[in-house]
Amino acid sequence: MGAEALWDVATETGEIATAVLVPSTATKDLSHAAMSLSKRSGFTPKAMYSDRWPVKTEYWERVFGKELEGRLGLFHFTQRLTRTMRKKHIDYFTAINHLLDAVYYYNQDDYESLLVALKDGTLSATGKKLTDDDITELKTTKYFRQRYSKYLRKEIRHPNTIRDRLDQWHARFKCSASEGSSPACGRLDPVSKEPLFTAETKTVLMNCKEKCQCLQDPLTLDQMYDIIHPNPNSPHGLKQYLSRCGESNLESFHLMLAHFGNTGMRESLADNLNLTGTARHNLSIRYTLRLSRMSIMTDENTAKRSVTPAGWETTVEYFNNSELNYINDL
Repeated sequence: MGAEALWDVATETGEIATAVLVPSTATKDLSHAAMSLSKRSGFTPKAMYSDRWPVKTEYWERVFGKELEGRLGLFHFTQRLTRTMRKKHIDYFTAINHLLDAVYYYNQDDYESLLVALKDGTLSATGKKLTDDDITELKTTKYFRQRYSKYLRKEIRHPNTIRDRLDQWHARFKCSASEGSSPACGRLDPVSKEPLFTAETKTVLMNCKEKCQCLQDPLTLDQMYDIIHPNPNSPHGLKQYLSRCGESNLESFHLMLAHFGNTGMRESLADNLNLTGTARHNLSIRYTLRLSRMSIMTDENTAKRSVTPAGWETTVEYFNNSELNYINDL
């Protein structure tokens, strides 16, 4: 149908507020949808995360007001650098972990509680207790973030600290150094004999150092997360944190968006699958948010949650209320 991209917006809860097919990524092609969104009653954002901020700052201030605080999304900031790295290099995942550590760190109280749960085995389905060496090895892989990031709150480092750490990160993994610069401490891949960084990495690094002042969260740490208190049946007792950063929630939605419909089916079916998938995505988020709103664990709330296994607590019981009513009537 001529669509080149999808322009979508996620709210602080992660629910999709709008999703519009556009012929290009130019601002003029998404302007009508953005202005329509700004006129919705009750839609008054305090901050906006964008993949290109501070580009088009004047435009967004005209649409949502000059009080709007703009931020560059953390995902897109790090993706600019990871795109210039060779994924098959032996140090690829190690370099990504070092890069993320240069930009943010985990809240110390959350991290301490997670380590206790890992070492005493309460976080494992089999009760396996991890040693310090096991945890260190796990942190060098992508699985540590995938499994445990929901228990950890991220705190963005200050701009000058990020710049200094980015320089250290680049020196740690580069394989060659120009005269007068930091010595190269990286290595060639033993199989391909290629360095981790490509020719574009240094240019992108300089750009990221200029833009890192746009990364800091606009609100305090307590305001940036919704909290889900542990289920009474949970052995580890860790709190889960739902980020109120719209950008991270939007990228999670994008992972599923490709599965809602594909171009190999008729257009009407693909449209219906996209609408249904987006609606179910929003419903799943609302279902999870009801847990975070139980901020005070009264006897009534504890009794309600104790009848549900902790692993199934965030799973939507049903998607279609009309269908449920019909089945109950039968």
